[in-house]
Amino acid sequence: MAVRFSTTELKVLQNIKFFEVKAAAIKKIDAQLANVRDVLKSEIENQKIVFPKEVDARTGKIFRGENYLGLPYLVLDYPKCFSKNSVYAFRTMFWWGNFYSCTLHLQGNALEENRNKLVAKIKLLKNKNVHICMNSEPWQYHYKKDNYVSIDKLSATELRKYFLKNKFVKLSRKIMVKDYKKLSTFSIESFKLFNIA
Repeated sequence: MAVRFSTTELKVLQNIKFFEVKAAAIKKIDAQLANVRDVLKSEIENQKIVFPKEVDARTGKIFRGENYLGLPYLVLDYPKCFSKNSVYAFRTMFWWGNFYSCTLHLQGNALEENRNKLVAKIKLLKNKNVHICMNSEPWQYHYKKDNYVSIDKLSATELRKYFLKNKFVKLSRKIMVKDYKKLSTFSIESFKLFNIA
């Protein structure tokens, strides 16, 4: 069977400008995430927050990919710990065409040690555009209703049960791409809101 490209496909296949613009934009997003890491590091030092020794609160990690649900993304994990027995990660993510998000992910030992602290934060989390992951697996970051639900739609009793019983906890907030200038402030606000150290 002969391959046939549509007029639109052929136009895109011949256009290199998009990739030049994309490369320049990704370099800027990478720099943005490095700045977020530096701002968070200053906050941690200023507040004298002490994490368990297995949590990397020194360097963090920025990485990128081309295919989260078909679209490119960049991620900063800082502070972070991903081990067989414990996950503690504050993740700042850019997802192409969608949003920037800040997510606290707790699992294993990190969750067990902090369940009661999460319960104590329920009132503070309300009315702050916080979403909670209801997915059965923790590695999704989209905001469709099968993954995240607004914490404001849940009662304090439902949240308490979730924090005390779930095998992982993910709290997340997002801003639109057009609000990119607010990313550092948004990240610090989210980190302070989610902080359980």
